[in-house]
Amino acid sequence: MNKKVLAIFFFLIAASLFANYYILNYYIQPGDTLYLISKEFNVSPSVILDWNDIDPYHLKVGQSIKIPQPNGIIYEVKQGDTLYDISLRFFTTVDAIKKANNLLSSFIYVGQKLFIPIDYVGVAFNVYDKSFIWPVYGKISSTYGSRIHPIYQKRTFHTGLDIAAPEGSPIFSATNGVVTHAGEYGGYGLAVIVKYGNYEIVYGHMSKVSVYKGQTVRKGELLGRVGSTGISTGPHLHFEVRINGKHTNPVVFLPSYGRMYVLKDQGLYLGGE
Repeated sequence: MNKKVLAIFFFLIAASLFANYYILNYYIQPGDTLYLISKEFNVSPSVILDWNDIDPYHLKVGQSIKIPQPNGIIYEVKQGDTLYDISLRFFTTVDAIKKANNLLSSFIYVGQKLFIPIDYVGVAFNVYDKSFIWPVYGKISSTYGSRIHPIYQKRTFHTGLDIAAPEGSPIFSATNGVVTHAGEYGGYGLAVIVKYGNYEIVYGHMSKVSVYKGQTVRKGELLGRVGSTGISTGPHLHFEVRINGKHTNPVVFLPSYGRMYVLKDQGLYLGGE
């Protein structure tokens, strides 16, 4: 019995049915790797890691993991959220979120879990102005350069760009590349480093890391979630660009702040209709 048949079997006895998606409860088989599972079910490794608290290097036979069908990300509504706010954070549209979740209105409530299909994520990534895209939708809270450190209260050099966003907001890879670090990284807290040619892109203060060291990622792929780990005063992404090991101003590589969100196609649909 192959993996897919096993997963369908376990789905019938254990999976939960939702709006236009469902969750497979898949049990790890001998020889399984995260990469092989992702290929088998057409779900990215990042999404599997985002749905599960697992060590990608030490999967245990018999261990149960959640696999969404179709490929997609879950978001839990927080106080003050609107569908419009959430659509911006996923670089998608309100209509897309409503369609994916069978919502007849824009009413949402705290604690509600919304499913965002990967096919809908990133329709508003600005891929026109620069080779990088904005990794998260939010407000710039601290620029690159000299500043009074918000915790130490002395003048220091800020080596990146801080983008404030609510905790749990998705962080997307600004470029293609290979993950060279995924986990604790000193004062950066939970962090991811992506190697892209001569560039090293650092994503710091995350609440969750959804990639693993050695993983190849594409521009726009989920890396994790916004948090406030490490030396931080609140939820934000520290975005840092290094060239041959030396930090430089990230703004040079990003589209203009006013063109963070650029909708290019509203012809969205969810398969199966």
